[in-house]
Amino acid sequence: MPSIAVIGAGLAGLSAAKILDEAGWRVVVFEKSRGFGGRCATKRLDGAVVDHGAQYFTMRDAAFRDAVHQACGDDVRRILAPVVSENGDELPDTGRFYHVAGNSRLARALGAGLDVRTGVRVEEIRDRMVHGETFDHILTTAPWPQTLTLAGREAENPYVPCLTAVLVFDGDPAGRAESTYAVSDRSGAPLLWSACENHKSGRIEPGRTVMVAQASSAFSREYLERDPAEWSAILQRLVEERWNLSAPREVLAHRWRFARIGHRVESPELPAGWTFAGDALSTSRVESAWLEGRMAAVQLLEAA
Repeated sequence: MPSIAVIGAGLAGLSAAKILDEAGWRVVVFEKSRGFGGRCATKRLDGAVVDHGAQYFTMRDAAFRDAVHQACGDDVRRILAPVVSENGDELPDTGRFYHVAGNSRLARALGAGLDVRTGVRVEEIRDRMVHGETFDHILTTAPWPQTLTLAGREAENPYVPCLTAVLVFDGDPAGRAESTYAVSDRSGAPLLWSACENHKSGRIEPGRTVMVAQASSAFSREYLERDPAEWSAILQRLVEERWNLSAPREVLAHRWRFARIGHRVESPELPAGWTFAGDALSTSRVESAWLEGRMAAVQLLEAA
């Protein structure tokens, strides 16, 4: 059976790897980080489990919904509190879901049984050789600029960065945080998104309120290379004003250089035996990444 190296253990890479593995291919997934999930990222902070990447995921597609239920069972739950606009209007809800142990566990569950080698940075691929092994195929799900660099092509960057801050406050949620999950501000203000993680049951111990703040595209671009202490302090002040909070006991800052797609790209001709799958070809949603990986795997099987 064919062999394939999958670059990246995000949802796209794992969904493709799972289908090919079940079809009998020899599949090895290489991931530069220590864990699974890509932007389905979770931190353990001061006794709290916090999603500092993808805040939730949808399950609109039946195939994705079935895969999640089969892999995760009752560990996937729905956020019941509303998301509101900057004006306080409740936004439509088609289902916002999360994994009780952290959204990174969604990826781990969907990739169960695969040969995933974490902590392996792939910086060069020649003649389909990855870390001393030669494969029949290469499937890369690395961000678009990194994929093109590996392929020796001109690197376009269609991604928008996002600066994120996690803030831990003393006391249980009160006021707006008690009844509202998040505020999504599309007015162009620096604070694009702010959410109370306490609305994900089983995540936060009593006596703590944990907020996740994500900056707008303009703010993130302006402050991307500055000291995190500078921009996280600004986000902290904006969260305190919006949610009537003060003096967090802990603040964690994180840069997402490839947060979401600003515009879709057209795939150039890649080297023979290479395939790309990822949100650069669709939209920046967890569900979309999984579907892109699934589509790439099906196409590889049909061509084999």
